[in-house]
Amino acid sequence: MRAKTQSESAKDQATVTRLLDTAERLFGELGYDGVGMRMLAEEAKVNLGAATYHYGSKAALYIETFMRGFRPVNAERLRLLQDAEMQAGGKPVSVEKIVECMIRPPFESGLEHPAFHKFLARNLLMPPPFIHAAIEKELLPGVEVFIAALKRARPEVAEDLLHLRSMFAMGALLMFSIHASEMPGMNNAKSREAVLREMIGYVTAGLKSAPVVPASERPRLPFPPKPPKR
Repeated sequence: MRAKTQSESAKDQATVTRLLDTAERLFGELGYDGVGMRMLAEEAKVNLGAATYHYGSKAALYIETFMRGFRPVNAERLRLLQDAEMQAGGKPVSVEKIVECMIRPPFESGLEHPAFHKFLARNLLMPPPFIHAAIEKELLPGVEVFIAALKRARPEVAEDLLHLRSMFAMGALLMFSIHASEMPGMNNAKSREAVLREMIGYVTAGLKSAPVVPASERPRLPFPPKPPKR
């Protein structure tokens, strides 16, 4: 089998990038069921055969589109937390620092790539059933790391409540990211940092606060979370 030339490899990579960029936008706007491979190929200005060759199916393309945006953000979150734990020298990392490690990478990514966060929001609200295994494999180990760090910092707060409050935090972050591009001044680095610091303070206060209701009256959050019914 003939090896591809450098020019052919570059052309393939350009095709893949156009497909993923287009898929991110269309899946975010229309959802999984509202997008077909032919539509994707036409919008990306590639032939249908090329789209099928690179991914084989719409489901495979959907998963790769999600993971392309998610993996680097998640890796950066874990790297920041690891650095913070090393600097803490064996002592618990402060809740505020944990929150910054958890929020800063997706916050900055959401400002740079708003289409992905729109796609992510739709995926969380109306996920196709096949995505759950991929999310569980990629997401849940990282979630466990952050919950463990929060538990060391706030041992008096029940673990299931930390999970619940972390979901509140990521929901607020996601909603903000979707609408951030509409806010005047968000192209200014100082303004971005000011908003981020406010969000970190807001989430930190919630995570550190005493439970509002007794544990006996609070439904336990299942973990790993069960896929929503469609």
